[in-house]
Amino acid sequence: MGQQALNQITKTVSATGTPEVLGSGAVRAHSITFFAMKAARTDNAGRVYIQVASGNDTAGAPLDPGDSVTFTANGQDEYFSDNQFYIDVETAGDGVVAIYNK
Repeated sequence: MGQQALNQITKTVSATGTPEVLGSGAVRAHSITFFAMKAARTDNAGRVYIQVASGNDTAGAPLDPGDSVTFTANGQDEYFSDNQFYIDVETAGDGVVAIYNK
């Protein structure tokens, strides 16, 4: 069994009320953990929401500054794409750091 390679995406959202997609769809991950941080070692000022749709006020997983949530695919050969997740913020310039494995 080989060592798992971990990768990272940092995503900030420029405007409140306008969710932005995490990525272009080029990243596939078996597991992805979102941290409510705008940059390494920098917590957000307000709450962020991890959503599976782009609409404003769509039900999502709320994260307070510094919190985290992990999504793991069911099967070993199943995965998430980075374009499945949208990030919405209460404070402009906040965002997420997403750490994932393939």
